[in-house]
Amino acid sequence: MQDKYIVKKSGKDTYQFNMRVPKALAHLYPHKTFITRTLGTSCIKTARIRRDRILGEIAAQKESTFSNERGAFLAFVETLKEAKQEARGNPYEAYYQLSTQDILDTEAFPNAQLAASRTVTTGIIPEGYRPTLRESLHSWLQRNSRKNADTISKMKSTTDKFLKHCGHFDVELESIHRKDVLDYIEQTIESCSVSTMAANLSRLKTLYKHAWQIGLIEPRPCPFSDHDLAFYKESTTQKTQMFSPEEIQKIMQWADTQTNSMRLIVKTGLFTGMRIGEICALRACDVCIEGNLAAFYVRKGKTGAAQRTVPLCDELMNDIQDLIKTLQPESSLFGIDGKNASRDFSRFKTASITTDKTKRFHSFRVHMATAFSRAGISELTAAFILGHKGGKTMSYGYYAKADELHRLKDAVEAATEVIKRDWLKGIS
Repeated sequence: MQDKYIVKKSGKDTYQFNMRVPKALAHLYPHKTFITRTLGTSCIKTARIRRDRILGEIAAQKESTFSNERGAFLAFVETLKEAKQEARGNPYEAYYQLSTQDILDTEAFPNAQLAASRTVTTGIIPEGYRPTLRESLHSWLQRNSRKNADTISKMKSTTDKFLKHCGHFDVELESIHRKDVLDYIEQTIESCSVSTMAANLSRLKTLYKHAWQIGLIEPRPCPFSDHDLAFYKESTTQKTQMFSPEEIQKIMQWADTQTNSMRLIVKTGLFTGMRIGEICALRACDVCIEGNLAAFYVRKGKTGAAQRTVPLCDELMNDIQDLIKTLQPESSLFGIDGKNASRDFSRFKTASITTDKTKRFHSFRVHMATAFSRAGISELTAAFILGHKGGKTMSYGYYAKADELHRLKDAVEAATEVIKRDWLKGIS
């Protein structure tokens, strides 16, 4: 997109921004085919920067808008209501004598004008102009601006995906029926996990409920609620697979070329079996060092069993000791969030290792579990270290005592030797 939307008229020194009006924003630019603005510079580099700023503004407009007709309809209703209010008490200009065309003074969206006039007169919103899904999303975003960026991003993308499936930029909330949602599930379940589908339905349900809470729609059964996804679970769930020795070795060689944080994240994943989110959530104060023992305190995780003490093998201990010397107690241990770390790892894996979706960072947990089994470690001990449900029955608790930590450390060292023997043989 080097110089896209940047033009210079003959005889002019400065560049202009010129872009066709997006269909979703037609109601904001009546009687216009193009959005044209001066960029106020003859320097192409500066023009590109200013072009990108304008594109950002347009993207924000598209994000906050809903259907063209609905947007125009709401504007017309507001104008007509104001005219009706102003005409009260004026015997020479009764509201019913006023022409809708004269009040609105535009030829754009004639159907929306007619619908607005009927709505102001009767109080009934005609089909085609009722509250929409994007309208509810826009309201929800305004009221939940303090939510974390990931939650907001997922709410937007889920809405976009559902509407793309529907084949429309926007749809009326009351026109969404349960059968439409079932079709959405049937046609998209193969491209995502059951848990992802459940999360998507939960977000859409939130928007539907929000529309009712703010009075956009009357109470009615939510089409996104109470869907039984158990039927799809067995047919769509793909178990995480281990990497081959060659793949593991290639991953570790790549990790050694990365920044210190990514190198240690990969190494920690392989030698502890911790989830990437757990690893990236660690702070310097979550590292406990007592003599020749070191461990991570995992304070929160995917499940209740995820809260645990994870001993570090000698392979990791020196690196972690050196790392925490440079950090404040409350500082992030690795300085990167789980989402970005997962993305970086996935990009490398897909480009250089395999496109197999069953092989991912989570595969390191399978490697560690397999190593525990091959080393003869009890399932209960392995479950505690990995944060599986069965490990909750152990007496070690959240903060393992020194003698307990010694036993856990011995189990981890035994598994580490298996990993080196079976998957890292040949790497120094």
